[in-house]
Amino acid sequence: MPHLLLSTETRTRHAARSPEPHEDLEPLRRQVSAIIDAILSETEPGEAPVREQLRRHVANNPGEPEKALLNHLLSVSTTAQDDTA
Repeated sequence: MPHLLLSTETRTRHAARSPEPHEDLEPLRRQVSAIIDAILSETEPGEAPVREQLRRHVANNPGEPEKALLNHLLSVSTTAQDDTA
């Protein structure tokens, strides 16, 4: 899996250029939507910025919750890496 060794920015650009898979994405989209709904329904005040960031990713990827969640996780991962450096 050499693609996992790429930087976050490179992976994001690669994912944006990758053609849509031919498989039916609806089962995946339903699962991802359930995950997003669970995250957004949380009420922990300290996690509000994370939920707001996820909402922005969802708004920027209408009809593609899998891309929204991926972008969110990549940005959270980058932020966590920056905090530990």
